[in-house]
Amino acid sequence: GTGWGLAFRGLLSPFTYVKDRPGAAALFLWQFFFTFALALFPTYLPLYAVELGAPREAVGPLVAASWLTYAFAQPFGGRLSDRMSRRVGLIAPGLAGMAVMAAVLGAAGWLPDGAALLTLVAAWVLLAIPDGLHRSSASALVVEQSPGPSERGRFMGALGSCGALASVLAPVTYGFISQRAGIGCAFLLSSVSLVLALGCVSRVREASSHATPEPAPVAALTPTSEPG
Repeated sequence: GTGWGLAFRGLLSPFTYVKDRPGAAALFLWQFFFTFALALFPTYLPLYAVELGAPREAVGPLVAASWLTYAFAQPFGGRLSDRMSRRVGLIAPGLAGMAVMAAVLGAAGWLPDGAALLTLVAAWVLLAIPDGLHRSSASALVVEQSPGPSERGRFMGALGSCGALASVLAPVTYGFISQRAGIGCAFLLSSVSLVLALGCVSRVREASSHATPEPAPVAALTPTSEPG
């Protein structure tokens, strides 16, 4: 009984935290929608690539190409983030670029066979550019929005639980959509989720200049560790 009660309170922690701190709602919703959007890629991108004609042995290099692009983009995004007056100024276009590329990935399923696979490869690699460019700003924004040490643990726990809820709902939702309408439609839903994340993060209030924050746990700085 006690264990189940603690587990249930843990699941409700994002809602109770936002109830106590309404100003954090936009940040938590951004966390949810961004995590929901990215939960599609690790499972369905390989399946989608094979469905569109990619050899199974080519899936690994395709995923690696996205990671490599992401690795190159991140340092540039970090330096650019520190030069901007607002973190959201880089996060918003990054999410917009990801939403466009996710929509292109979804639309690839309706293209002729040869063009479909080429479009998927190009969109998948290009998606890593806006993803990598804005992630440093996303990390910094979470740090700067975190409260003082006395409440930081609760904040990080609630924010992490919010992402975990998205990770629970996403596979079920994407599985249902893929079965009913095809994997391409699941990518279109991911694009919509990225647009919703963009709308939410645009409403996060932040200082016009970057204050030096107190150290925060590195493992909890980004909405998700999975790159696009």
